[in-house]
Amino acid sequence: MKKLRKGLLLVLALVLAIGLVACGSKDKDGDKTPADATTKGAESQDSSKDETKDTDTTSDEGASDNVLYANGGPEEFFETPWLNPGSYMYNKVLYSRLIWADENLSPISGEGDLAKSYEMSDDGKTLTFTLRDNIKWHDGEPITAEEIGWNIEYALQTTILNSVFNETFKAIEGAQVFIDGDADSISGIVAEGNTLTITFEKVAPDALLTFTQFAPLPKKYLENTDPVKLQQSEFFQSPIGSGPFMVDEVKMNNYTTLKPFEDYYGGVADFTIHLNPSAGDSDPNLVTNAKAGKLDYAYTKSIADVKALEGSDGISVEKVDVRYTRLFYMNKFDKADGTPSPLADQRVRQAIAYAINVDAICSGLFQGAATPANSLTPDGPDKVDGLNDYEFNPEKAKELLKEANWDENTEIKVFYYYTDQQTQDLMAVVQQYLADVGIKIVPQLVEGDLATILWAAPEDPVNGPSAVEWDMCYAANAALSLHEYYDRYQTGYAINSHTPSDSKLDELIAATNASVDAQVQKEAFFELQKYENETLFTLPLYYQPIFVVKSDKIAKGLETLGNPQFNYKWDIQNWGLK
Repeated sequence: MKKLRKGLLLVLALVLAIGLVACGSKDKDGDKTPADATTKGAESQDSSKDETKDTDTTSDEGASDNVLYANGGPEEFFETPWLNPGSYMYNKVLYSRLIWADENLSPISGEGDLAKSYEMSDDGKTLTFTLRDNIKWHDGEPITAEEIGWNIEYALQTTILNSVFNETFKAIEGAQVFIDGDADSISGIVAEGNTLTITFEKVAPDALLTFTQFAPLPKKYLENTDPVKLQQSEFFQSPIGSGPFMVDEVKMNNYTTLKPFEDYYGGVADFTIHLNPSAGDSDPNLVTNAKAGKLDYAYTKSIADVKALEGSDGISVEKVDVRYTRLFYMNKFDKADGTPSPLADQRVRQAIAYAINVDAICSGLFQGAATPANSLTPDGPDKVDGLNDYEFNPEKAKELLKEANWDENTEIKVFYYYTDQQTQDLMAVVQQYLADVGIKIVPQLVEGDLATILWAAPEDPVNGPSAVEWDMCYAANAALSLHEYYDRYQTGYAINSHTPSDSKLDELIAATNASVDAQVQKEAFFELQKYENETLFTLPLYYQPIFVVKSDKIAKGLETLGNPQFNYKWDIQNWGLK
C-alpha cells in the first residue's frame, strides 16, 4: 500500500508540475457521451480538431472600433442550429427562436422572440404562439406560422436533431403517424394566420425550453432538400436566418463577417461581427488573438487558456457554472455468462465513492477548474439540499466492502474513450485510490463503434444479461435539460446499457416528466436526486464550468452571463462597443 500511496502522490505532483490542461481537454468524441448522439445523431458540443496549431486566422484587417471580434466561425460549413443550438456564435445571432430564455435557461413568460406572446394550457397539452407582425427572413420575406410548423415536420425527418427537440416534437399529436410515413403532415400542428397551435398527445416536459432553442429556417430554401442530407445542403455555406445579424462575407476556414439585419424587430446594431474559424470552445488561437486585440468575445473550457490570459490588459475572464457532469456509469446487469455484476451491490458502489478523493483530483489534477459532484444535477437552485458528499474515507470504503463480502481478486473493467493525457492520469489516480481499499480496476481505452461498445441495451431490460463488456464507463453528460441527465436510466430506454429495471427509479423519473410546471418538475427532481445519492445507480464525479472571455471593448452588454453553449436573451444588437 505504501507503494500505491507513493505512486499516487507522484502522479498528482507531476500533474501540478507540468500544468496539464484542465477539464477542457478535448474529448475524442466530444463533450457529450456518444450515447447522447445516438437518439437522433446528435454530436458533441466540443470538437476533436487539432489543438496544437497556433496561427493567426484573422483577416489582414486590423482591429476596428465598430467590429466585434469573436471565434467559432465556420471551417467547412455553418453547422445547423438544430444540433448544438448555441455552441457557435453565428447560431446565436443569425437565427431567432419563438420565445426567450433567461440566463438560467428558464423560459421567460410574456413576450417572446418571434412570438409576441405564447400560452401553455394548464394540462400541458396545448401550446399557442401568436407571431409578431413585423418579423422577416434576411432575404426580406415575411415569416409565417405555417412555415414554422413545416420546420417541425422537416426537423423530425433529419438525423441531426437535438435530443430535447426530438423528444418534444415526437410528443405532438400525430407525430408518430407522420414519422411512420402514414400521414403527410402532423395533425397536432395547426397554423391560422399569425397563430400557431401545437397540441400534444402526451405531456412534453421540455416543450417551452425547446422553443427557446429551436430556430426555424426559411422553407423555400430547404423544401426540396433531402432531410437526411440537410447539413450537406448548399444553404449552410451562407445561411439565411431571422436574427439580429446576417451573413456578409464568407471566406471558409479563414474568416466570416456578419452585418446587422436592418429589418430586425428588436433594433439594429451599430457594429459588425468578425468570426475567426474554430469550434465553439476549441479555439487553438484564442489566447493569441485575445492578446492581439482580435478577440472580444469567446468561451473556453480550458484552464490553460484561463491561466494564459491572467493579467492581460483589457481582457476579463468569468466562470459560468453549467450543466456538464463527468461521471462513472455503473453497469449493474449480470454479465453475459450469467455471473452477477460486481457493482450490483449498492454497498460496493458506495465504497467506490468513498475511496476516491475527488476533492484532491479537482484541486490537483484539474487545477481547481472542476467541482466535486454529489449528483448528476450541478449545484444551484435545481438541486436539493442535504445530499451526501461521499467525502474521502477509505476506512468507510473498506467497511462497506467487508459487509458486501467483496472478493479482492475481482477485476472491474473500466472503459473510457477520451484520448487526452489528463484522462490517462485520472485513470491512474483512480486505479491507485481503489487499489488502496482492495478494488482492482482495469482501465481500457476504447475506439470504434462507441454507440454499440458502450450503450447497447440488453434485449431483456429487466433481467439482462448485459450487452456490453464494461463494468464502469468514464464519460460525460452535457445537458440542456435535467431530463437529459436522468431519462436514460428508465427501464427499456434505448441507450440504457447499465441499469436494470428498478420500479422505484422508474416511478421517480416518470414523475419528473409528468408536468410542464417548473415547480412541480423541480420537486420531482429533488426526490429523484435523493434516491440517486443514496443508491448511486450512477457515480457523478465532478462538474466542469465554462469560462467566458471578453474584452473591455464591450462597454455595454453581457452584464448577466448564462451558459454560452445555448441561447438566452442577451440582446446583442443593443450592445455598445468602445
